[in-house]
Amino acid sequence: MKKKTKNGNLRCIVPNCAESGHQDKRSMYKFPVNPVIRAKWTENIGLAKHQNLYNQRVCRRHFETQCFGKAKVFSWAVPTLFLGKKEVRHHSIPTRRKSFVRKCSVRNCQSRSPPDRLHFFPSDPQLRQEWLEICRLTGDNKWLFICGRHFRRSLLPNSNSNLPKDAKPEFFLGLEEEDPLEERVKSEFEPLKKLYFKSEDEGIEEEYSKEGNPTKSCGNCHELEQQLEAALLRIKELERKQKDLTHSEEEEEEYIIVLMK
Repeated sequence: MKKKTKNGNLRCIVPNCAESGHQDKRSMYKFPVNPVIRAKWTENIGLAKHQNLYNQRVCRRHFETQCFGKAKVFSWAVPTLFLGKKEVRHHSIPTRRKSFVRKCSVRNCQSRSPPDRLHFFPSDPQLRQEWLEICRLTGDNKWLFICGRHFRRSLLPNSNSNLPKDAKPEFFLGLEEEDPLEERVKSEFEPLKKLYFKSEDEGIEEEYSKEGNPTKSCGNCHELEQQLEAALLRIKELERKQKDLTHSEEEEEEYIIVLMK
C-alpha cells in the first residue's frame, strides 16, 4: 500500500529522493526561467536536455544553506546536494549586487553634497518632465536626484523637509552657453567666487552653506598692472617711430629691449 503524501502532484524530480512527496509546497522549487541556470540544474540532476520540465519541482533538500532567500531560492542557486553522484558539474556562485550610489543627476555636476542632502525629482508627470527638459536629461529613471546648488537659496528646505512644489532647478545646469531658463551659465571660475560671496538668490552647495571670509588681494598686483600698462604704451610709441625712417639706433635698441621684457 502506497504511503500518503502531503502533495501528491508535487514530487521531487531528483531520482531516489528520500523526501519526495513529503516536503511542504513552499519547499518545492520550480526550474528557473534563465536558460543557463536551467541547464545547470538539469545537468547536475542528470536529466535529458529536452525533457519536459513543466510542473516539475526540486525540493529544498538538494540546495545549500546559502541558496535560500526569504521565500525561495536565489536566481543563481543550483542543486548540489544528495543527487546520487560523487561529483557535480556545477556549483552555486553567488552574484554580488551593484551598490546603489546616490548622486546628483545633472550632467557634469561637481557637487559633494552627502546623499541625505539630495532631493528627489517630482513624482507629478508634468512637472517631472519639465525638470528633465531643464536639466537636459534624455532618459527618465525612477531614482533621479538633484542637489541644492541648482536651486535658489530661498527655496532650499531645512533638514528633514522637502523642496516647495513650485521649485525648479535654475543654476549650473550644464556646459552650454545658455540654460533652458535663458540664464547665462557662469564661467568656470564663478563657482570659486561663490564659495566666498553668496547672494540671496544663488544656488549653493548645501555642504558649504556657511559664509566664508573673502580673500585679500595681493599688494603688488596693482603696481605690476601699472608697469605692464606703461610698457605697452611705450611699445606702441616705439612702433610708431619705427615706421619713420629717421628714427635713431638708440630708439631701435630700446624697442628691442622692451619687447624682450
